[in-house]
Amino acid sequence: MASTHHKNGISRYLVAACLLGSWLAGCTTVGPNTIRSGRMAYNDAIAETNNQQLLRAVVDNRYSERGNLLAVASVTANVRVRTSTGVQLGFGDSDDYAGNLVPFSAGAVYEENPTISYVPVEGEKYTAQLFSPVPVPVVARFAGTLTDSAYIFTALISSVNGIRNPDFQFSAAEPDERFERFVEIMTKLTRMQRLYWIQDPQRASRFSIVIDQYAPAYSAEVSELLDLLGLHAPKHSSAQIVLPVFLALDGRASGGIGIITRSVWDMVEILSAAIEVPEDHLHNGIAASYPSSGLVGKELRIHRSKDRPKHAAVAVNYRDGWFYIDDTDLASKRYFRLMGALWSAAIAKSTTKGSAAPVLTVPVSR
Repeated sequence: MASTHHKNGISRYLVAACLLGSWLAGCTTVGPNTIRSGRMAYNDAIAETNNQQLLRAVVDNRYSERGNLLAVASVTANVRVRTSTGVQLGFGDSDDYAGNLVPFSAGAVYEENPTISYVPVEGEKYTAQLFSPVPVPVVARFAGTLTDSAYIFTALISSVNGIRNPDFQFSAAEPDERFERFVEIMTKLTRMQRLYWIQDPQRASRFSIVIDQYAPAYSAEVSELLDLLGLHAPKHSSAQIVLPVFLALDGRASGGIGIITRSVWDMVEILSAAIEVPEDHLHNGIAASYPSSGLVGKELRIHRSKDRPKHAAVAVNYRDGWFYIDDTDLASKRYFRLMGALWSAAIAKSTTKGSAAPVLTVPVSR
């Protein structure tokens, strides 16, 4: 009977060991589970720190300080799962070990050791991207695809056929109301699917605005828009009006639309002026003073508080205070998002593969 009891005990241990082996085999699913748990965490961390870097750069500019940016070049996460198993078997009289043995044991240790590479954002190529006017194709793609294109026109275009939309007001003169009306009509016709930005199939960098002139409900707006731009309606009846768009002070001589666009750094300057700066910082010359904001800057605000804000879309700690964009401030959030998208494009173009910029690689281990 003792021998039978002993064999049954060994059988139970072997069954348990087999079950444990099956469980360990299931660890092959750790890869997909790692993606589910890690991808969004990495993505959120990169997006959050990118926003913080950009906001800090805006604040640095207001305080006339040189800031630096680091672009995340790559994230390599090495995942290792270490397992251990044990089975304790007793031989001889069971009275000698009864209650002292653990039938089986198992353990698994999950380790994730990421290696993160950064590229300093600097150099002539980056500077050229930052200070160059936003290309017409970029304006066209944003304005033609967003549900609200009004802030695209206001933020990116500083003049259209001589109608100015200045960054700042250097005199007591009011902003040109014609530009605001231009934005209103362009936005309305776009929403009503009467105005389209069309790419030239022969030249990818060239766009035209195509307007459905004779839609009865919008003919008055079309006529007003052409009048604002100093353009004449076609002499012959046509279902469409085609207006080429190009970078120029004035396009009337060519029967088109000449626009001057802002650079990414122009946008940074506009947002820097929207920072709430303590009076003593302005009085002592620690922070720069700006003239009155133009049309786009009037709606923007970067707040400052002594304590960390509870409801901030993005916030950075600087000079014994927190600078932040309030989460309910849609205008400032949209402007910051647009500026960030264009800034990211400038960074991407200046840190392409083959760049001579040094790479900082940081292994992260526990």
